Formats: sequence, C-alpha cells, structure tokens
Amino acid sequence: MSRLSDTSPEAERVLAGAYRAMSPARKWALLGDLYRMGRDFHASGVRLRRPGATPAEIRSEWIAAHLGEIPRVSTSEEPGMDQPIDNLRVVREVIAAFDALGIAYALGGSLASGIHGITRYTSDADVSVEPFGGLEDRLAASFGPDYYVSVEAIRQAIRDRSTFNIINTSVGFKVDVFVRKDRPFERSLMRRRVSALMADAPDRPISVVSAEDSVLLKLEWYRLGGETSDRQWSDILGVLRIQAGRLDEAYLDLWAAGLGVADLLADARRDAVV
Repeated sequence: MSRLSDTSPEAERVLAGAYRAMSPARKWALLGDLYRMGRDFHASGVRLRRPGATPAEIRSEWIAAHLGEIPRVSTSEEPGMDQPIDNLRVVREVIAAFDALGIAYALGGSLASGIHGITRYTSDADVSVEPFGGLEDRLAASFGPDYYVSVEAIRQAIRDRSTFNIINTSVGFKVDVFVRKDRPFERSLMRRRVSALMADAPDRPISVVSAEDSVLLKLEWYRLGGETSDRQWSDILGVLRIQAGRLDEAYLDLWAAGLGVADLLADARRDAVV
C-alpha cells in the first residue's frame, strides 16, 4: 500500500539512526518533553484567543479538548497548567499502585512504542494488567483527590476482561487500563514483558511490552480502526526501523498470522525500509 510522507528517505534514515542510538531512558524523557510542549502550545493558543484566560480556564479547556467531559473531582486547589506534574509522573503513580498491590502490568500503547521506536506526543497511556479480582476497592483508594477512578468500572472491566480509566484531573492525562483477555497472545505478551530502567527513577524499573508485542498490538488496533490511523502506522514503522536486526521475526510471523494481521505486517516491513 502507498502512503504519503512529508519526510525524504534520507531524512528517515538520519532520524532512525538518531533514535537507534538513544537509550530507553532518553526516549522516556523525550515523551515527557513532548507532552509538556503540547500543553505549552495549547496554553499559548488559548491566551491568543482569550488574553484574559486564567490558569484554571486553560486547564479546563485542555481537559475538554483531550478527554471530553469527565466527572468533577474535588480538589483543595485549582492547579494551573504549569504545576510541576506531567504525564510521566502520572504513569509512575499508577504503576506504583499496581506494584503495591502485587498486580502484574505492562506499559503498552504509544509510550511503549516510543521507548522501542520513535517518540511522539500522546495525551494518554495504555497499561495491560493481569486480572485482580478482590482488589478493586484497594486500587481505587490508592489515588488521591486529583484522580478520577470508578470502582464499578474496575469491577466491570475485570468481569468482562475489558478496559477502565484512571484520570489525573490536574493535568488532564488519562491511563487506559486493559485487563488481560483470556487468549494465548495476551498471555504470551505478559510473559514477555521487559524491564526498563529510566533516568527519572533508576531504582524503580518499569515493565513494558516487548518491541515485538508493541508492533503486534498496534497492527491489531490499526486493523480494528479501519486501517486509517497514520499515527498508529507511524508508531509501527518506528519500532520496525529502530529495532531492525534485533526483532524476533519468527515470533512476529507466528502471532501476526494468529491475529489476522500478517498482510499488514508484510506491508509494514516493506514501508519500514528506508
């Protein structure tokens, strides 16, 4: 399949080389930088349209633009967009809650593909977890007043092997938690998760889906989304390019066939060549 690109093959090679040389810790830091840059650009746009906008109004517009309407959460203050909290700290707080309760997890989505491939701006995080029935109330109680989390949504997600959300309403960052489905691929994914050390807290490693499973998950989401998401496709190509020569190609072939995305994997491999 042919896709338009605003980047020349030579520029793609240069970019891939730069990211290939980066450590996972450096890419993790870039993910935070991109999020903060997105917030700063948003705030500038609001002030341009409405010079008298307050920090609280800017924050409300950010949340509405990225998450829509969410239930109001009581806070002792109205933090501005420059409050010293960002997406990576939110992710840290969420996975710390899982660790404290002994819930196995693996960071996925665009944060994982950014660690394995090329970073890009994102306003949410995806985390896969093992089922943890009986811990719903304790998990919800792990979060303070700046968080929205529904105990009933957690219970339903565990029952249905589906998704619930944890939202930090101070900055409008959402973590989508996927309770592992009872299928062979997802059991394999959790067994193969890798431990990544990050510069912000080198004593607290983060469990991340493997590079191969990151590609497979995104191929499946790309197909489920009607094969229209340029961002998903770019994430896939980024991992294939940066991890070239390091991937378990037989594993990719096995599960791509099992997930019904072998044709997309072939297309991605071809498009990843620069």
